[in-house]
Amino acid sequence: MKDNKLIKKVIIPLIFLILFSVEIIMGMSAINVTEGKKDVLYSYKATPSGTYSVNLIDNNYTDSKVMGMNKLYITKLINNITAKFNYQYSGGEEADLTYTYSVSANIIGEYQTTDELENNEVWNKSYVLVPAETKTLNNELGFSLSKDLVIDFNQYNAIVENFYKEINVPMEAYLSVVFKVNVRGEPVSGVGTINEESSFEMKIPLNEQAFQITTKAKTNEVQNISKVTTATKTINNLKLIISIAAFVITALAFYKYWKPSFTKNESAFDRQVNRILKEYGDIIVEINTLMDISNMTIVEVKSFNELIDLEAEVRIPILYYGNENEGWFMIIQGKQLYRFILRKGQE
Repeated sequence: MKDNKLIKKVIIPLIFLILFSVEIIMGMSAINVTEGKKDVLYSYKATPSGTYSVNLIDNNYTDSKVMGMNKLYITKLINNITAKFNYQYSGGEEADLTYTYSVSANIIGEYQTTDELENNEVWNKSYVLVPAETKTLNNELGFSLSKDLVIDFNQYNAIVENFYKEINVPMEAYLSVVFKVNVRGEPVSGVGTINEESSFEMKIPLNEQAFQITTKAKTNEVQNISKVTTATKTINNLKLIISIAAFVITALAFYKYWKPSFTKNESAFDRQVNRILKEYGDIIVEINTLMDISNMTIVEVKSFNELIDLEAEVRIPILYYGNENEGWFMIIQGKQLYRFILRKGQE
């Protein structure tokens, strides 16, 4: 008996689970997805950079006439600024390249409004320090260039001072010196087109008693020309159909096997008792053991509705005791037992 129960409750469900798993795996394996990938055909790196030094006027306060980078500079002691801009381009293979470089300067004035947190630009004046120059290279892995420049700091500072005196607008001004390099070209293998733009900026405050110079490089670092292969999906139709058919057959067999467990074979008697217990559950108390009623006066009630009326009058819960063939609904009041019996076959 225990062996039959083990087979029914454990082994057979386990077999169904294994069959379902195998069929699902089989169906999934019928669909083959090849992921897309990105193949690098050509890579390059562009690196702009710059250095500077601040040259001082003859004075009795400093021993050196030149100050290096990242210092605090006193405006009245400055003569000019020497800048050196560098650029390095290197590619993964030979290429035909055309590059253009230039250096420009912009005086930018920013005004702080009362209702905004960020400065607003109110003045911008441009200057060309190095006109754009273009060069072409053939079958080269890369190139480098360097440009030295003397920035007349006092000239630009004087422009800002005069602007402030004449216009009398409080603002923060600085000189933005930008070294730009644009590279266009094509690798000799013809795998694509190179389109590179880089820059290096020096930001020099103006109309200040003392200041610091900040720099910022805008570069793309390592860049690639790539070929993207899209994802593909292939389906083994025969394998998929077989797996679906097997899954359906297994599901039907599973339903047929477990159908008796899912379908309750309730008699009319059981349905009637369950309906009463569900509908009047708040006033019915189910008991498992029948009390001793030998000393009680038993009053048989014709219908369950009359027992409901009595419960409403005396406010005593209805007791229910039942078995496979009978269901007793009772109210006990003192030595009297009011009883309605629902019998199988008489419901």
